Amino acid sequence: MIFFIMKKQLLSAMALVMVAMAAVGQPLNIGGHRAPLDTLNNIWLCSLPQAQFGQDFTATVSFGDEFSGLTIEGVAVASGDEVTFAAVEGGKMYNVTYNMGDSVINAAITFTWLPVVELFGDFTNKYSYTEVIISEPDSAYAEPMKAKIKTRGIATNLPGRHKLNYRIKFVNDDSTKMNRRFFGLRNDNSWILDAGQLDFLRIRNRVSSDLWLDMARRPWYSDTLKNVRNGSRGQMVEVLLNGEYRGIYNMCEPIDRKQLKLKRYDASTRTYHGQLWMAYKWTRTVSMGLPVQRRNDIKWDGFELKYPDYDEIRRANWTVLEDAVWYSYNADQQNRIMDSLDYYFDIPVMQDYLIFIATLQALDNESKNIFYACYDKADNPRLTMIPWDLDVCLGQNYAPEVDEPDYIRPDREFDWLYNVPMAGMWNYWLTHNETVARYKELRQTVLSTENLVNRYRSAIENLVNCGAAAREEGRWSGDTDLHKKTLDLSAEMDYVENWIRQRMPYLDEHIFIEMDEPEPAPVGDVNGDGEVNIADVNALIDIILGGYANASTMKRADVNGDGEVNIADVNALIDIILD
Repeated sequence: MIFFIMKKQLLSAMALVMVAMAAVGQPLNIGGHRAPLDTLNNIWLCSLPQAQFGQDFTATVSFGDEFSGLTIEGVAVASGDEVTFAAVEGGKMYNVTYNMGDSVINAAITFTWLPVVELFGDFTNKYSYTEVIISEPDSAYAEPMKAKIKTRGIATNLPGRHKLNYRIKFVNDDSTKMNRRFFGLRNDNSWILDAGQLDFLRIRNRVSSDLWLDMARRPWYSDTLKNVRNGSRGQMVEVLLNGEYRGIYNMCEPIDRKQLKLKRYDASTRTYHGQLWMAYKWTRTVSMGLPVQRRNDIKWDGFELKYPDYDEIRRANWTVLEDAVWYSYNADQQNRIMDSLDYYFDIPVMQDYLIFIATLQALDNESKNIFYACYDKADNPRLTMIPWDLDVCLGQNYAPEVDEPDYIRPDREFDWLYNVPMAGMWNYWLTHNETVARYKELRQTVLSTENLVNRYRSAIENLVNCGAAAREEGRWSGDTDLHKKTLDLSAEMDYVENWIRQRMPYLDEHIFIEMDEPEPAPVGDVNGDGEVNIADVNALIDIILGGYANASTMKRADVNGDGEVNIADVNALIDIILD
């Protein structure tokens, strides 16, 4: 019965989509490449391999019976004729005319080397069935693919927003999952179209995500697994919605169990293994500074359950994340945050994460916009971190209407680190100095100033040279999404380059500097509070009975210095206290 209802819904949706597709302008077929019509500007946009640019391109042009008297650059063209497009360049227009009734319509053809994505339908935050067409420059003529789509995001999805983000899930005719591979990325049914709606550079998220993948160490469990990716890959594309140009988007992989290779939930025994959560808004719980007790199955004061899928199993388990959050809060209150931090968190990844957000000044990723992943709850609760949604970085304010230069200046102090476990790691001399050493290592390679500048500038030049930058600026400059400000990608890139060139020396000289090693703790100070008393006896007994202790705590627990921690150390500690 459920299958019948879903199939009926799919068929109804497809009928509406067919109407929508028929209403938009008809595409051309240029050398086997689909060229959809942007009805806002009356321009056919065709995706070609980049190697075709800078030279003449000769191709067969085909079109339907709805066009009559069609000319290209003043030459009459019948469907199936060969046409030579002279000296193809990004943004170059080839003039077209055709007859519609008694009128002569002026149009144009232009080329891009970005993939072109066509969406059809009116989308909300609830999935609706539709068809999607994706024309890749190196592929044959693209055909429609069935999918379901919804809008995504919080602030970017408010009323009055125009350039929206989308979540796409490809399906079969019976509405079951259908995996698709694009741009040499993974083969999967789930994809995201990220608009960069508030980003004046439009590529901060995409390029910063690639930077993270290049610089971050893999999660602690990845030595035994292949292709673990603690980040999102993607491709810049150009999007048309119902035949209207919507601009450049980052079409990317989501962060999910498959990317991270988390162990599957065992439905047969209802046993939890891999788990995934996302911090989607800033709260004291998300910063792990003052957690609240109350939660529901899906959300907990800014955290959202991502895996296992609650809609599929109808139950949730928050134990691993709750334990980590409450440990962070309680240990911080007692000034003992480092006692067991590496039991709950993947410290090398946390160190890379801190370096990453400090370098980019990713103000919106310090506590929120973080995924926390547990590989297998039954084996080890340690959480690894993955950044998400990196638009607010590199001198970008958190909203176009905000003008707070002190908030985003390149020499701003690291006074915005509120994430309790990360701050605890940063403020402890040993892990602080390890992080500084790691930063200095990365400064020689991926975080060199020239590498950073070239990474972002080459991405912008790619958009400029294929013509997409001008199309994006023409579509969105002055829009209320940007508080009616001018969109100029090249000018914004000049600003970002200047910001990076000031930021990196400031980090070198003022932030990533070593701490002095503190005076050694008194012999017998097992809990590291600077005193030796009965509390240390209790801490030592906990360790002997199997309680977790990190390397520095174990060193303090070896009171008699024989290289072992056992009852002999309890006796030695009692002797110290009695003396």
